[in-house]
Parts: sequence; C-alpha cells; structure tokens
Amino acid sequence: MHLFPKVKFCGLSNYDDVALACEQQAYWAGFIFVKGSSRYIKIEKSKSIISLFKNKIKFVGVFVNPSNDHIKMAIKAGIDNIQLHGQETPKRCKEIKNIFNIPIIKAIPISKELDLKVVEDYSGSCDYFLFDTKNENKNGYNGGTGKVFDWNIIKNNKLWLNKQKPWILSGGLNAQNIEEAIKFTGTKAVDVSSGIEYNPGIKSKKLMQLFVQKIKNIK
Repeated sequence: MHLFPKVKFCGLSNYDDVALACEQQAYWAGFIFVKGSSRYIKIEKSKSIISLFKNKIKFVGVFVNPSNDHIKMAIKAGIDNIQLHGQETPKRCKEIKNIFNIPIIKAIPISKELDLKVVEDYSGSCDYFLFDTKNENKNGYNGGTGKVFDWNIIKNNKLWLNKQKPWILSGGLNAQNIEEAIKFTGTKAVDVSSGIEYNPGIKSKKLMQLFVQKIKNIK
C-alpha cells in the first residue's frame, strides 16, 4: 500500500533513508547519479541497497544528459525508472525509452508559463513529467533548489496537462507547504528532496515522517 498522492523521496543515499521511505509508504525512491551533486550516489552502492528493498518501492535513477552505458549500469543495478533532468531532447528521450524499455520521467524546469510549451514535444517520448523549479547550475541539473515556482502556472493549465501524461509536482516542497501545494494544484504525485534534509544530502527522519503525516492529514 502506498500513500496518495504518490510520494517520491529523492536524493536518498543509504539503507536507512530507503528503509524509512518504505515504512512511510512512499511510491518512489530516487538516487542521484549525477557527479557534483551533494546527493550523488555511486551506482555500485545503490545496487546493494536496491537488492534489499526490491518490490517494496520503485527505484528511480536520476541522470543529466547520460550516456547509454551509464543508464545500462543503473538498470543492471535494479532501477525501475529513469528520470532525465538535463537538456535531453524529445528524440533522445524516445531513443532511451526504445533501447531500454523502461518508464521515463522527464523533468521540465519551470519559471514562467511559457516553459510548459515543451510538454507537447515530449509527450510521445516519456511516461511522466516532473515539474521542478528552474535554476540551472554548473552541472546542468535543475533539481534540489529548495525553492518553489509559481503554482498558478500548473493550476491555470491543469486540464490541458492532465490530457498529456501523468505529472509529478516538485520544487521546494516541504512539510510546511505540502498541504497547500496538493490542494492548490490538484497534483496526484509529489517529489521532495531538500525539504526532508537538515543538511544538503543528509536526510532527516523527523522531516520525512512529518512530510508524510501532513499528506495523511489532508481532508
């Protein structure tokens, strides 16, 4: 049994984080396979963790402009979904999907309504969209900023978005704003990373539990 809306705890890096994610009924556990990220985990380490929790939670490998070899290694380690968080084109996304036959989550960085235009371009080459706050850093990775974007962008286009692909709300979510985020946008899935940390890359058991409790209390 999983929470609803579905929860993705991202940037996990050890056994205890994943064990707690399972205990809290999260749907996805995200591993960042992007060197330079404070949440980076080696694929070899993720493999040993995945083997202990297979079939209890869906594992997502987060990549930025990856090579096929890099993806292949992660799939061998046991990930269930690929999240593309870089400048991958629709053609490249479709190529990855065709080669590896694995669900694709495509991150779309958002700062203004115009940023949603690319959704139609990617609809045929991914299985989920993840809307995150635009803040490109030197690694080309937009995630983990701890900042929200204007949710009106989603709310004003929700009917259209729901006709595209399932989507996940991300960007600056935490226990203080998750109830408002869900009620305001109507999202059916949420992604959190920095909002459950007490230091970059270091998850807080208390914040993970509080985040889930807030969702459970939504009426």
